[in-house]
Amino acid sequence: MLNQHRISPLIICIAIGILVIGELIAGTSLYYVTMMATAMICIGTTYNILGGASAIGGLFFSAYALGTLVISQYSKVIFIEAADKNLDAPQLTITVYMVFYLCVMIGCFLFGWIRIKFPKPLEPETQSHLNMTYAIALSLGTFAIFAFTVNSQSGGGQTASRSFGIAFQNMLLFAIVLAVELRLRDTGGLHSYGIKVFIPMAVSMVFGFLDTSRSPVIIPSIVYVMTCYVKGHQFKRKHYLAAVLGIVVMITVISPVEMYLRQFRDAPSFSERNYAIIHGLLTIPDWKVVTSASEEANVMDEGRGQYYNHTGTFDLGRVSMIRTDSNLISACSSGYHYGFEALKIDLLMQIPHFIYNSKPEASSAAFLGRVAGIGSDEQNLYPSYSAISDSYGAYGWWGVALAAMVGFPLLFIIYESIFDMSRPWGTVALGVLCSRGWGMSIGGLSGMAIRTPIEIILLSYLLGGIVRMIPSRGDK
Repeated sequence: MLNQHRISPLIICIAIGILVIGELIAGTSLYYVTMMATAMICIGTTYNILGGASAIGGLFFSAYALGTLVISQYSKVIFIEAADKNLDAPQLTITVYMVFYLCVMIGCFLFGWIRIKFPKPLEPETQSHLNMTYAIALSLGTFAIFAFTVNSQSGGGQTASRSFGIAFQNMLLFAIVLAVELRLRDTGGLHSYGIKVFIPMAVSMVFGFLDTSRSPVIIPSIVYVMTCYVKGHQFKRKHYLAAVLGIVVMITVISPVEMYLRQFRDAPSFSERNYAIIHGLLTIPDWKVVTSASEEANVMDEGRGQYYNHTGTFDLGRVSMIRTDSNLISACSSGYHYGFEALKIDLLMQIPHFIYNSKPEASSAAFLGRVAGIGSDEQNLYPSYSAISDSYGAYGWWGVALAAMVGFPLLFIIYESIFDMSRPWGTVALGVLCSRGWGMSIGGLSGMAIRTPIEIILLSYLLGGIVRMIPSRGDK
């Protein structure tokens, strides 16, 4: 049984008290600080209601709260910057956040205990099953990410190779989970990392780097850490040192380099594009040019994407969703609401291409960007918006209350009812949810509540059926 790591009310009060004092010293308005503190109390209480770190709901909710509000507010205190600066309609934005987290707390208290009998994924059982499933998952995942990257870099649109890539990319994450479990079994729980863990992580990171996308570089490490945690592996000092070093290298080297290399992505074919990117990597000019390109990437519509006044905060801004959320909330504050338009786009995106050939080519991010005044009809930009701002933009206060009080508890109920996060497929579901869910709109989270569990269950039976048909030593 995992330690719940619930937070005592005293610790919650102390942490929020420090944050309140820090924001007031930095010059934040009293109204903003009051709403922020109320939202933080609701976050801490909801985390405990959901079972803390021993449940999928508790872990996902903590990741969601960190990415939307918690990290940004503490960072503002550290930088001694007023938290209500660089926000469009700051008082309205923090009030929407407070109402959202208050309603999530109420909804989880009322409905969080419900469990529904859903089909469960077919988990590998024996050592031979784990080894064979790992080999199949690694092969499928590698082919899938290759097919998806070739299609996306060649401008292929919705094709069979793209559909295959989307369906099976998560096999690399599953291979990481299986590799960690095999390593722990082989060493009696002493070691969690080995060559089998390294291979799928390296494949994902290399393709992510060639695509100048940071998610495939970061997510494998998140899945590895989560797998170790749910398996009860005790981290040592070297693990913490490696984590700190990895974060520093990611922020100071990998991320700026990827931002610099994005200027070479316009080549017409897969081979030409990768040649241009590799050539650009080998001929990087003065480092000031690289950091300048990284900072320019953070400027969106004359700075409306920046929450911090300090330089070098591009990656920190990506986990400070309140900034882009404020754009959308402000744009809809005069009474305009777009209803189901964004949700319809995202739900149609979840339908497989062979069933609905005219499905949208992209998610609702471009539409929301135009509503928020970031993009235009001539130029589609794809900023990320959380479910908080999307729910307000769709239907105002009623949208915020219903999404928080009904939608989020329902998401937790579905995942808690289907998955056991201590088992391999449950760990994959947890990793996907925590690493991607906090930056998604209502439609994106709806897809994760419907399509992702179905995909994982079908994949588990596909791989499990293949593995069980292959005879292995010791089988009758």
